[in-house]
Amino acid sequence: MIEYQFTPAGDSTEAFSKLYELVHILRGPNGCPYDRAQTERSSLGNLVDESYEYLEAVIKEDKELCKEELGDVLLNVFSLLQIHEDKSDFTTADVINDVCRKLIRRHPHVFGDADAGGDMEKGLDIYMAAKEAEGGHKNSIKEVLDHISSGMPPLEKSYEIQKKLSRIGFDWECVDDVIDKIYEELDEVKEAIKEGGKEHIEDELGDAFSCLVVLSKWLKIRPDQAVERANNKLTGRFIKLSEICKERGIPIDKDHIEEMNQVWDEVKEAEN
Repeated sequence: MIEYQFTPAGDSTEAFSKLYELVHILRGPNGCPYDRAQTERSSLGNLVDESYEYLEAVIKEDKELCKEELGDVLLNVFSLLQIHEDKSDFTTADVINDVCRKLIRRHPHVFGDADAGGDMEKGLDIYMAAKEAEGGHKNSIKEVLDHISSGMPPLEKSYEIQKKLSRIGFDWECVDDVIDKIYEELDEVKEAIKEGGKEHIEDELGDAFSCLVVLSKWLKIRPDQAVERANNKLTGRFIKLSEICKERGIPIDKDHIEEMNQVWDEVKEAEN
């Protein structure tokens, strides 16, 4: 057993140091066998899961849950840093130094002579120009798109593709055109359903999803966050529906769909 007495940190610098120390102990010779066995690949799932749990906390606007989930994200990041240090890939200081240099390079309107004039969009344009300059001039659309991580979930990847294409001028003229295109794609989905063929329907449905992603980009709303909000709303309504049905003795099955629909409308009305 390792003798360790934890005392809460008084500031951020001390707090980061304590977390780093704890992760080092857990990965050490007398630490946890499970933690010692982890690799960068085996840790990826946990990092993604904890990130989504933080996203859920933000959507719920639960500050205490945000604090907890951010702690879990930090733990996973520090664990990955320790894993790479153990392999002598690089040190935690190397990672932090690199990102600090990157932040300074990409903000010439803060640390240099560029002027954003206090405008958010102008600031973003300057940042993106500096970022693109680091990798040299992109000679083709393929080079632009190859920079997008292949490990992204499809919905997020679609959003990043649309952002990249927009920055090189491939975009719609106005949001109304995007909405019209969504209806056009939905009509093509209807036609594909009539014609049959799973692959054809899948193609047309994918086009419709892609147009919805374009709309989310225009509205400056991340599609993954919008879908997660809808998921939470849907599950919340069904939980409430099941509670009311239980109180009223309404079985939840296909034979009682009319009664369930009435309760569903009540639940939605109560939200408003």
